[in-house]
Amino acid sequence: MAIVRKSEIKDIPRILDLYRQLEITTSTAEEGKQPTPGDYRKVFDCIKSYHGMEQVVAEENGEVVGSLELIIIPNLSHKGLPWALVENVIVDEASRRTGIGRMMMEYAVSQARSNGCYRISLSSNNHRKEAHKFYESLGFQGTSIGFRLYL
Repeated sequence: MAIVRKSEIKDIPRILDLYRQLEITTSTAEEGKQPTPGDYRKVFDCIKSYHGMEQVVAEENGEVVGSLELIIIPNLSHKGLPWALVENVIVDEASRRTGIGRMMMEYAVSQARSNGCYRISLSSNNHRKEAHKFYESLGFQGTSIGFRLYL
């Protein structure tokens, strides 16, 4: 049976393995950069200390098979209610269509609700059509066009 939990330092190598399964466009700031385990440890420590941010993993039979990042963001609009942002959702290819992604997203929605958020948002690359169908099956609506600028 799978569980969803906050990540631990020991999970970093597996989370990074999962991210390698994504086709990620890199920015010029990333070109030539080869992070060390110490660099990732600093990032992990920052995530852990950042109020409202969680790196979440799904674990099945003792192995991490999925991950996402959840951020609860304070907000002056919408009567001061916070909102939630989910990023970097990944489920191992061998574990897709088994309910792991649904469990992780249900966890994120539950956390957003318990923190009084008025909405939860996520972004997904335009070419990830299967992921879009998955998010829509959970009740998410494609509502806007996003823009980005790589630095």
